[in-house]
Amino acid sequence: MSGQAAQVLRVEREGARSEAWWVYPAVPLLAAAIAFAWTLHGELQRLYGMTGSAWDFAYDQQVIWNITQGQGFYSSFARADFLGIHFELIFILLAAVEKVWPSPTVLLIFSSAGLAATAPAAYLFFRALLPAGRSESAWLAVALSAPIPFWAAIQEAARDFFHPENMALAFALLAAWAGIRGHRVAMWCLCVLTLACKEDQVYTVGVLGILMSAYGAPEVKKHWRFILYLAAAWFLIGTGIVQQHFRNGGYTDFVYYRWLLGLDSTLPVSPLAVAEALFRPGALLVVAAIFASLAALPMFAPRWLLLVIPPYLANVLSGHNPQNVLNLHYVLLLLFPFIVAGGVGARNFIQMRTLKPAWALAALLPALVLGFVVGRFPPGLRADESLYTHPNTVAVLQSATSMIPANAPVNADDGLAVWLANRHTINDFPDRLDATCYVVVDRQAYLSGPTHPDQRKAALDALPSSGRRLLYDDGRFEVWSPVGD
Repeated sequence: MSGQAAQVLRVEREGARSEAWWVYPAVPLLAAAIAFAWTLHGELQRLYGMTGSAWDFAYDQQVIWNITQGQGFYSSFARADFLGIHFELIFILLAAVEKVWPSPTVLLIFSSAGLAATAPAAYLFFRALLPAGRSESAWLAVALSAPIPFWAAIQEAARDFFHPENMALAFALLAAWAGIRGHRVAMWCLCVLTLACKEDQVYTVGVLGILMSAYGAPEVKKHWRFILYLAAAWFLIGTGIVQQHFRNGGYTDFVYYRWLLGLDSTLPVSPLAVAEALFRPGALLVVAAIFASLAALPMFAPRWLLLVIPPYLANVLSGHNPQNVLNLHYVLLLLFPFIVAGGVGARNFIQMRTLKPAWALAALLPALVLGFVVGRFPPGLRADESLYTHPNTVAVLQSATSMIPANAPVNADDGLAVWLANRHTINDFPDRLDATCYVVVDRQAYLSGPTHPDQRKAALDALPSSGRRLLYDDGRFEVWSPVGD
């Protein structure tokens, strides 16, 4: 432990002698435990009730399974190497776990744990950043951190199943804590883990570097530029070289910004269209909810709040819905700069005036109220409860598909695909349907993402005359053979 960190710790302990100091970290840890159980329970209800999603849940599960089989990052959904689409090296660590337990449940456990861990990670960050030796610092750290896993924004990520960004926020907050406290090795390792979650996390690590330039421990602060160099190098090598090699001119998310250059005839560009994109009511509501969940404290750090603008623009100017309204996991990129602004704002506020513990704890209320009123994960008032009430039919599906060879190509309905994703070729029905595929259909199908109901119905109607045989039909699930089998 560095000399500065030891001194800060002594000051904090001396200031907390008359209080039960151990209560402070216990609250965010308890919040994390509750959030983990709550989030995982809801996600498993959808997984086992066949209301999961092929995109991106089955998509990611298949990539990770391919890694366990020594087949690289191949995705049959994209018919391409996944590294050319997203640079998410964290999949290698997840594949090591799935080598032992090859189940989509693994991804939901990591997803739920990552989102829940934001509470203790944020507590450590706030406690390190706020003035030491003052009881209001501890109470405010508790009040700001404990509700984070219940934020409406976090609920958006939770209802989107698994994305590695769900772990990145906790990694980044822990890296910030480590940098402020002077734990250099831990900080660098956590920076790499954050970057490994997705290529857009270079911005998160860039914000971290700026934070260290102002509040890092002396041994970190004098080298803060190297954090920016790491982020820049990761972007240039990962996105500029590795992704381009694997993409080989193929799909890229940058296509969603073609409309800004007038290259998308379906989205005419004009000053009015750009203004409408910048001020989408849905996106502004999300931003306002995050701001209020931090008890409006970012307003006391306006320069730091400016760091929210770049990821906001990157999202709302995209032609991709739901990204441009900050729904699902797309909101996560805004949260680290928002939390940093909230932490600096809280520090500035405390330095200006004394705050009673009761008032500090009042910062809990906006986040919890908004999480319930605006949140879309049960029991949030805007949640679609019907998605979480389907019976567990996994055993029935496994029985229905038991005749399909282990690595035969499969085309399955949206909610079923994740359970059949441990194979080289899997797609959501009827996308990329060809004569070699087994077809698995759900008469009570859950449809989402790119699946168009009319196209699905047309493909269903064509099955009997397609040269396939109906191998199984229990009134719920149908299994059709490849053509001519």
